[in-house]
Amino acid sequence: MRLYYDGVVVHQSQSDDGMIEVVDLGNTRSLHFGTFPRQSSMSLQTPHTLELSYTEAMMSCLVLNSNPERILVVGLGGGSLVKFLLHHYPECKIDVIEYRQDVVDVAHRFFHVPSDDPRLTIHVGDGYLFTQQQYYQGEVSYDLLLVDAYDHIGMSASVGAQAFFDSCAGLLSERGVMSINLWGSNKPQFNQTMSRINQSFNGRSMILPVKNKGNVVGLATMQTVTMAKLKKLKNTVEQQETFLNINLPKSLQDLTRQNSSFIGRLLP
Repeated sequence: MRLYYDGVVVHQSQSDDGMIEVVDLGNTRSLHFGTFPRQSSMSLQTPHTLELSYTEAMMSCLVLNSNPERILVVGLGGGSLVKFLLHHYPECKIDVIEYRQDVVDVAHRFFHVPSDDPRLTIHVGDGYLFTQQQYYQGEVSYDLLLVDAYDHIGMSASVGAQAFFDSCAGLLSERGVMSINLWGSNKPQFNQTMSRINQSFNGRSMILPVKNKGNVVGLATMQTVTMAKLKKLKNTVEQQETFLNINLPKSLQDLTRQNSSFIGRLLP
């Protein structure tokens, strides 16, 4: 069977939460939620690589924290971020919160997300409630917090709430970074979300628009980032890029250019 994506449908299912379709096109397998936009894409030859430009942009958080040990991912999808991190950071531990059990099942079956890796724990439930629970329990802190919680309609409403970002800030370690995928073409929602992020993180935020896409990645940090600090990261980032291969030097350059006016105000 073929769909309008021009690929071959290898899986299609329907639940109360909506449609799931897995589509192969050449060497690329993609996850769709019943609409044309791809929720995730994977190379069938190298499942751990990042195929979509917005996922590379989300990993620009590694510019600011190059050796994460504990990671929380809100929204699993096809598990692109999870597989990338497990491959490149063998000592890391990852918690994932995903709302849909059928998405978890498809990620295991079709997208090479491991089901028996002791470093990976997948929870099924609401991202807002999970972060609130983790925050109030106070038993763990995260070096990276990656938020990519979209369905066929848009970003989950609860994940955009002020209380969600408050708990995210409370869950991060001293050098922690939150990276969130936002839809920049929806200006009112984007501005409201960034305003809430700024409130929760005391203004310590940056943006990274994804080239030729509507996505804008928001980054929020527990430490103040200055222009001088970013410039000092150039050599480190170039070394990281030799094994990560995700255009990290370009992300550093774009972060500096896109946020120079904001960062400049933080200089002593």
